[in-house]
Amino acid sequence: MLQLPRSLKIQRDRASRIDETPKAQDTLTMSYARSKGQHLQALWFPCLLAVLILLLYGPSLRFGLIWDDPTWYQQGMGEPLWRILLPLPTFQFYRPLAILLNRLLSRPDGTVRIQWAHFIQISAHLGTVLLSIPVLQALGFTRWHARLSALLFAIHPFAYQAVAWQAPQQPLALLFVLLATWLAHLFQSRGQAIFLAGSLLTYGLGLLFQESVLPFLFLFFWLALLASPQRDKRKRLWPLWHTALALSYVFVWLHVPRHAEITGRGLQLRVLGYLLQGWAYPLAPLANKLWPELTPLQLVVLLSALWGILALGLSLLGQGKPALLSTLWAITGIAPVWIGLSWHYACVGSRLLYPAIPGIAGLWAGWVAQALVSRKRLWILLGGSLLFFTSTTSAVQQWSCFQRLYQIGTSHLQETIKVIGSHPGGHLLFINFPDRLELRPRLYPLGFWGLTLAPVIQDLSDYALSTTGQAAETRSLSSFVTGWHARESWPYRVDMRGENAPPDRLFKAAQWADTVYLTNYLPNGSLELCAIGTVLPDQALPATATFGDRVQLVHYKTERTPRGLLVKLLWRPIGNARSGDTIFLHLLTSEGRYVRGRDGDALGGMLPLESWQPGWLVYDYRFMPTQQLPEGSYVVTVGLYNRDNGQRYPAIKADGTLAYEGELPIQTISFPASHSP
Repeated sequence: MLQLPRSLKIQRDRASRIDETPKAQDTLTMSYARSKGQHLQALWFPCLLAVLILLLYGPSLRFGLIWDDPTWYQQGMGEPLWRILLPLPTFQFYRPLAILLNRLLSRPDGTVRIQWAHFIQISAHLGTVLLSIPVLQALGFTRWHARLSALLFAIHPFAYQAVAWQAPQQPLALLFVLLATWLAHLFQSRGQAIFLAGSLLTYGLGLLFQESVLPFLFLFFWLALLASPQRDKRKRLWPLWHTALALSYVFVWLHVPRHAEITGRGLQLRVLGYLLQGWAYPLAPLANKLWPELTPLQLVVLLSALWGILALGLSLLGQGKPALLSTLWAITGIAPVWIGLSWHYACVGSRLLYPAIPGIAGLWAGWVAQALVSRKRLWILLGGSLLFFTSTTSAVQQWSCFQRLYQIGTSHLQETIKVIGSHPGGHLLFINFPDRLELRPRLYPLGFWGLTLAPVIQDLSDYALSTTGQAAETRSLSSFVTGWHARESWPYRVDMRGENAPPDRLFKAAQWADTVYLTNYLPNGSLELCAIGTVLPDQALPATATFGDRVQLVHYKTERTPRGLLVKLLWRPIGNARSGDTIFLHLLTSEGRYVRGRDGDALGGMLPLESWQPGWLVYDYRFMPTQQLPEGSYVVTVGLYNRDNGQRYPAIKADGTLAYEGELPIQTISFPASHSP
């Protein structure tokens, strides 16, 4: 056979490749386009979820510190790293990585990186939701079943507290679980030991972060059982490494001291009923309306039956494994809470259900996914569509309720923090400040549904100190009578800080304070913090006017604000006031026509004249809105009258002359035309 020279062979091969290059390029181009299209198709839904989560939870970056003791972030400060890895005697749980994270969120001056704390919560929820899609697919869900589960997980109402509040650890803990599961899946599918090592490391870090990671050990065994039957049985035993980690953690956890009032009082039926409400969140509010008197036992039976119907129905449709996995996941998520926590602790913690939510979402989403693939079976299509509509609209509606309430409460707390931080070293008394705010009517039959804002056991100054680094000394009291009608008609139910104090006690407390602040509950559902005055020692200052034989006006001052006029009146008691005696503040036109007024007892209505004590001056602040007033001059007048009979007391000026009809003019104010909106 004739052999070609080597040079001719090279030329022939080169020419052959040149001839084939266009075809190869076309093939590569088509393959690249197809691959790019598949990637784009796979990414559009996660991108949509990411945008949705950022829109829902982005506003919580402005919420600031909520609820918890802000000084808790100092837990373990000054301790070496090795000491944090051991159980701390000041903390009842073994969560060294959570302690370390809080240390990183604390600045050297003691303030807290609050926005970073909120950012971490939002990012953890975002990562958990997005990672749940491939993890659920690896565990046996179809693509759309996993996607819809992630969607319902993202907007589940029981997740709101866990994400919007800066302190909960459930989102990060579940992120560790999902990441460890995904790495274990990669190990099982590719056989590379580095993925198993990564899974073990991630699971171990999750255990050191929070104990709720522990029971999700079953996910690794579920993965191993899904492996091909032909696979070597010895290669299915890799979850035993995770089991060894879990047992080691349990040994340490059992030797950590605990507070009996929080842990160790579980298996309460009310706690189980409370958690099951999250299983059936689209229909549990309906039960609250139809059967408001359900006992915890009846509620548990009703909600368990509903869950059973959903799971059994999904199994009959050929989705037995996803239905079983969803049920096991949900049970795994709630079991530690029911077993280990008391009703007092659990009833305010919807965040505690967060680890169970992917399982809950998986069952509801399974019906929707079946509706997408069962177009010829009308009843499945209608049922799945109805469940999808019910679950999503219910979640969004409940989310909007929580979002509005959190915005109102946290804005009020932030305003208070600014006030406290601007009076370093001062004494401030807060009256009727909200401890917690609850939706009205309640969303579910059991539990607290609202915002725990600033518990009375926590000093308000701690929030200011952890936010601004400056703080005043603060006290909190309540006056149940003051603003009672406004609170009764307010959209939310409120528990206020401090015990109810009668006027004589409030008078004494005001003597301690540089300024007294009152929280007003406005008809539109918002809150207003008002400086209402204080009580000062009498320094024998001359009087501007005397009203009957009751009080003297010692000093007055008016201040314009963007919303109106602030009038500060300094009063001295000189005689025994009668029941019903009170003060009026009027705004009159230059012709003497009444325009607006602020009548009532001193300090926002809390101190009637009969509670005033000799030797003290009452500094009373009254705000009068002036929006929409026509251009012109106005006269501010004050006086004293008895509300029971309408009788005014004579007003005698310092020069001995009588004010007309007991109405003392104190200042004339002009409003230009530009004042009117």
